[in-house]
Amino acid sequence: MKKPVVITLLVILTLLSPVLYLVYSFSMNGPMPDEEFNQKLPDIVSNLEYQVEGQGDETLVLIHGYPDSLEMWDKQVEYLKDYYTIVRFTLPGFELHDDGSRPHYDMQQIRTIIDHFIQGLGKDKVTVLAHDWGAVFAFKYLEKNDLVDRVVLFDIGSFGKEERPKINVKYTFALAVAWTLPESLGEKLTRYTAADILHIEDVDPNKTVDDLRADPRMTYPYWHLWKSVLSKNLPKSLEVEEYGTPFLFIYGEDKKVWFHADSWVEKVKSLNKGQVESVPGGHWFMHSEPDLANQKVHHWLQSH
Repeated sequence: MKKPVVITLLVILTLLSPVLYLVYSFSMNGPMPDEEFNQKLPDIVSNLEYQVEGQGDETLVLIHGYPDSLEMWDKQVEYLKDYYTIVRFTLPGFELHDDGSRPHYDMQQIRTIIDHFIQGLGKDKVTVLAHDWGAVFAFKYLEKNDLVDRVVLFDIGSFGKEERPKINVKYTFALAVAWTLPESLGEKLTRYTAADILHIEDVDPNKTVDDLRADPRMTYPYWHLWKSVLSKNLPKSLEVEEYGTPFLFIYGEDKKVWFHADSWVEKVKSLNKGQVESVPGGHWFMHSEPDLANQKVHHWLQSH
């Protein structure tokens, strides 16, 4: 083979290598097989890190998102535990202590883990408060169900049929790629994503990159989201008309990157399917404006 041809092939392979790597990852880096998952489900649930505080008659279950853990709810628990029993847990792989393992659960499996955790509480009904990916997982409870009688969604709503903003597409894909990389490279990409793609100050002016945990083991929901998108296997979104559970959507006003569409809010209001409130602050407004956020949530819970 002539030298120019070899050089050309090497250049082509170099240019295609990221694509080839992603194709390989999509084909080889799947979730835990359902049969194995179902066998291990009781142990997975029993090994979840959780805390129970308060002694109220009503039970609230708090679900965090990326890149947090159960500790993110400290200011909410401090206020709400005087009125409710509070149960909060850490999603698999999001623990503060890193044991070196990475979870391999897709989005449906995570929802199943959450369902079984709630069922294990032995309550007739609970109220779910959820932020970020926790809210994504909790969205299904807006359909009338036997587990959850009220839902509070923190800063994550729906875009309905609207096209997702380009920045949301870019940062979610970058975090999906981070999942496939060796830990040191994945960590660099998660940090780069927060600083230079997403611009964390556009998401929350009260947060900096140093406030976030740059750990690629927590980006697996993004990986499975994009795997579902690219394989055209994304579950159908729940329509507003199908909502049957009372819910409060509360969001931060002071951000440039949004996680819901105004058209969705207007439809929720026009169909009287839920209540919408806004507060000063960004994506983590429950940290920067805890008193106001807690009061709004408590007032809504008392009236529904």
